[in-house]
Amino acid sequence: MQALWLKLLQRPLWLQLCAALLATAFMGLVLAIWGQPLHQWDERLASQTWALSDANATERRVVIIDIDEKSVQALGPWPWPRERIATLLTQLNHYGVKLNIADILFEGTQTQDTALATALAAAPSVIGQLLTLPNTPPDHTPPMRSGQPAGALNFAACPAQSSAATGYLAPASTLAAAAHGVGHITPVLDPDGAVRRVPALVCHNGKTYPALAVAALSAATGAAPRLLPAGQAGTPMLDMGGITLPIDAQGHIRVSYQMPRSGFVAVSAVDVLQGRAPANLLFGSWALIGATALGAGDAIPTPQGGAVGGLEVHAQILSAALDARTPYAPAWASSWPWLTGAIAALLLILATNLATRKTMFLMPLSALTLVALLFILHAWLLLHQHLWLNWGQPALYIVLLATLLGGAEQLRLHFERERLFLNLSSYLPANAARQVAFAAPSAQVQAQNRNATVMFIDVRNFSAYCEHRSPEDTATVLHLFYTTAERIVTQHGGVVEQMVGDSVMAVWNGSNPCADHAQSAVAAASTIWQQCLAQLPKVASRSTPPLDIGIGIETGPVLVGSFGPARRRVHTVMGEAVGVAARLEKLTAELGYPILLGPRASCNCAQPGLQKLGDFLLAGFSQPRTLFALPVKLDHSHMHLVYSLDQFTSAIG
Repeated sequence: MQALWLKLLQRPLWLQLCAALLATAFMGLVLAIWGQPLHQWDERLASQTWALSDANATERRVVIIDIDEKSVQALGPWPWPRERIATLLTQLNHYGVKLNIADILFEGTQTQDTALATALAAAPSVIGQLLTLPNTPPDHTPPMRSGQPAGALNFAACPAQSSAATGYLAPASTLAAAAHGVGHITPVLDPDGAVRRVPALVCHNGKTYPALAVAALSAATGAAPRLLPAGQAGTPMLDMGGITLPIDAQGHIRVSYQMPRSGFVAVSAVDVLQGRAPANLLFGSWALIGATALGAGDAIPTPQGGAVGGLEVHAQILSAALDARTPYAPAWASSWPWLTGAIAALLLILATNLATRKTMFLMPLSALTLVALLFILHAWLLLHQHLWLNWGQPALYIVLLATLLGGAEQLRLHFERERLFLNLSSYLPANAARQVAFAAPSAQVQAQNRNATVMFIDVRNFSAYCEHRSPEDTATVLHLFYTTAERIVTQHGGVVEQMVGDSVMAVWNGSNPCADHAQSAVAAASTIWQQCLAQLPKVASRSTPPLDIGIGIETGPVLVGSFGPARRRVHTVMGEAVGVAARLEKLTAELGYPILLGPRASCNCAQPGLQKLGDFLLAGFSQPRTLFALPVKLDHSHMHLVYSLDQFTSAIG
C-alpha cells in the first residue's frame, strides 16, 4: 500500500485522476444521504436566476382584475355576493375583454347563481376548482369533497403524466355548465413553501382535469388539450390549438417567473365596476380575476420572495405559454451534472499541470471562474433557451474537486520537498539541506556565529594506497570510512559538515546545538580512531605505508552558513578553529600522536590524561599554540613514520 501511494505521489496525472474519482464518489455519497435537501437547495439556487431577467419587460395580453384592499373597503369584505361577480364579468364584457379567467372558487349552490351563470355564458369564461393532492407527510385528515368536479378532458384514461387527487372543492354544477372551461387551482408546494410547479393534469376517479391555465388556453383557442409524446425536446407536451406547454414526467408545469411583477398590469375591481378602468387597456385582453385583499386566503410564496396572490402564478404560466418560454428539463438533463463535472475536471487538471507551483492560488481562482461560467451558461439556457438545468450540484462538485486537487497537489509538492530534503541531507547537514529545500535562494550571506568544536579526520597514506588498488577497492574503503565516521559523529551530537577526498570535517554546536561540545568531540575522536582504524585494510610493504587515522580538534568561534551567488551557493564552516584543527590533523603524522587537541579544546573538555606536547607554530599562523595529545593504545604495525633505507635511497636516487 505504501509503495502504491509513493507511485501515485510520483505521478501527478494519476494522483489528479484519483482525486477526481474521490470527488465523484464523495459527491455520489452526499447525493445518496442528503439527496432531497440537496435537490431542494439546488432548486432554490437556480430560482434566483429569475432576478437576472429583463426588469423592463411588460405583459399587456393578460390583465389582472384585482379584488384588492381598495375594492373591499369600497364595496365590502370578501367573499363578495355572486351577483356582484356577475356584474364585474358583465362590465368586463362591455370593455371588450376576450376571455375572463376567474381564480375564484364558487363552491356550493346559491340563489344568485342564475345571474352569475348568465354572465359566464355571455362571453368566454373559465372558472376554478380545487383538487387536493396527497399530503406529504400524511396528516390522516379526511380529504375534503364538496360538489362534483367538472371540466374533465376527453381522455380514455388518466395519463401517466398526471397527479392523483384525494379530494375536491367543485363549483356549482349550473356555473360549471355555463362556463366555457373549468380548471383546478391546485399548486405544488416545495419543502420551502414556494410554488415552482403546477400540475397540468390531475386525475380523480379515472377522469383527467386540467389546470386553470390549461383550461384558459383551451377556451381561448377553442381546441381541446392534447397530450403529445416526447419530441425533439425529449419531454411530453400539452397542445391547445398550437399553444404548447411542456410538462415533466409527473405532469407538472414549471412556472416561469421571467416576467417581473412590475410587468403585469393590475386594475382594481372597484374601478371596473364603477367604469373608471382604462378602456384601451382592457380591450382585447384576457382578464384574470382574483382576490389579493387581506382575508382572501389566496397568498402563496414564490421564488421571487414574499407572499403574493395566487393570481401571479396563473399570470406567469399564461404569459410564458403565449411567448413559448415555459421552462422545462430536456431529456438529457440527468446527464448535465456529469457532463459539466467531466469538463470542469479536465479544465482543473489542466490548470493544475500548467501552474504547479502556483496551485495554492490558481486552484481557488480556477474553481470560482468555472462556477461563474457554469452559472452564466445556466442563466443563458434558462432565460433564452428556456431549459431548466440546475447548476448548484455541478458547482458543489467543482468546489469539492478543486479542494481535493489542490490538496493532492500540495501533498505531492510536500512529498517532493521532503524527498528533496532527504536527498540533500545526504550531501549537506540537515539544517543546511532544509534551508535549500524549503527556503528561496538568496544572494546574501546566510550564516551565523557559533562557539563550536571542529574536528578534522583524515586517512593517512590513502593516496599511496590508491596507487596500487582499483577504483572500486579504494571507493569501498572510503565508503566504509565515511559511514563509520558519520555514524559516530552523529551519535555524539556532532554534524559532519564536509567529506572531501579522504578527510572528514565534523562540527559540534555548529549547525546543530550541542551543550558540552568539546567533551563530546573528544569522546567521538577516541571512538572514531579505534573503530575506523580497525576497519582499514592491513596492508604495508616497502613501497606502501600502512593506512592510519589522524584527528585534529580545536574549539573557537566559527561562522556556519552558505555563501556565494543565488544560483551557486556553497555551504561551509569558517573560522580560526577550522584552520587550527586542519593543521593539527596534519601534525599527527609528524608527532606520532593520532589525536591532537588545540589549547581551547583542551581547556573546554574534562578529559583526564591529556599529554601536553609544548608550544608549536602552526603553518599560516603567527602565534604559537600549546598542543595536547589524547593518549590512545598504539598499534606499532600501523606506525611508519620513517622511510626504510631502500625507500630513502630510491627517493634520493
